[in-house]
Amino acid sequence: MSSKELKTPYYMFYADEFIKNYKDLENSMKAIYENYQIAYSFKTNYTPAVCSLVKSLGGYAEVVSDMEYSLALKIGYAPQKVVYNGPGKGSMLEHCLLNGGLLNIDNFRELEQVCSIAENNPDKKLEIGIRVNFDIGNGLHSRFGLDSENGDFQNALSIVDKIQNLQVRGLHFHISRARGLESWKNRIIGMLKLVEKHNLYNLQYIDLGSGMYGKLDPELQEQFGDTPSFDDYANVVACEMQKFYSDKLIKPMLITEPGTTIVSKYFHVFMKVLDIKEIRGKNFALLDGSFHNVGEICGLKKVPMKVINVNNDKNYQDVDFVGYTCLEQDVIYSGYNGNLGIGDIVEIYNVGGYSIVDKPPFIHPDIPIYMLLKDNVSCIKREQTLEDIFAPYEFVAVEAQ
Repeated sequence: MSSKELKTPYYMFYADEFIKNYKDLENSMKAIYENYQIAYSFKTNYTPAVCSLVKSLGGYAEVVSDMEYSLALKIGYAPQKVVYNGPGKGSMLEHCLLNGGLLNIDNFRELEQVCSIAENNPDKKLEIGIRVNFDIGNGLHSRFGLDSENGDFQNALSIVDKIQNLQVRGLHFHISRARGLESWKNRIIGMLKLVEKHNLYNLQYIDLGSGMYGKLDPELQEQFGDTPSFDDYANVVACEMQKFYSDKLIKPMLITEPGTTIVSKYFHVFMKVLDIKEIRGKNFALLDGSFHNVGEICGLKKVPMKVINVNNDKNYQDVDFVGYTCLEQDVIYSGYNGNLGIGDIVEIYNVGGYSIVDKPPFIHPDIPIYMLLKDNVSCIKREQTLEDIFAPYEFVAVEAQ
């Protein structure tokens, strides 16, 4: 199958480049602190082929719901390689706990559930992680985890200590919008201070969550400015771990949970120009995709893109590319200058994060996903059908009385 034969709109996943990027992050960290583990954030893009590829690379699954936890098991993950986070875990919390998953409790309600399960399984040794919350100096007030400064974290440790067959195996911290090196340094230093203060030298893992910058296309790099490289993050985070644990008998696993960091750049979406028109001096090009297909980056930055000219095009100035929906805010790209014609293909980069997982089947079914791996193109998600969308609904005759 050639990409030239594909019907728009569609996503293309560039798997070879994804693999290289994954290994670059892993190698940067392991060069300094060998016991490092990537746990891929399913919520960013839970396309099964992507998650399976991560598994083949030795990555763990990081999930935040029963749906994602069940998906990880369906893909073939052992519970022992699944990190279960999130503030509102469902009934699979018990399965994760009883089967050795990396369960990080977020609140006292979950801790009560865990204690009850432990008491009902007195012959089973159970382990949990605790999500902690402390100020990392970035001005963000995170809602996740237990406050380490008001006594909640200490209280949780005391509760666990009273349950004979339950122990704390790890610490977890997460703020996704704090990507700078200073924030990451404060994360790891804060965690290590808790280890020292509470004598937690038997921990099996320290999980710092997500929120690193990934590799960026030049257009995005210009908008973000200087951003840390993987080596820069490693020189802060892995160095602190190595320094702290150099003389310790137990060297816990260092976990980070990259999502957009490793996947965003390697998904592109292709759309076709359906129409071009001018309204009061402003040019609009209608595409057969929508801003939903691009994801959250569409509202945050000017996305990298290129036009693949296939017809006798005309030169336009200040064109807005707009989606097929009836929503005024469906603007995919603003201010295009260059040749453009009906039938041209618009290729939009960096759409792998929070696009596919957030896209509603709004007036059109979801679009297919293809994967390019070792020069072969394969379909990893077919186009959605009417039947797919409406299968959960009851079609009953309803008449007004």
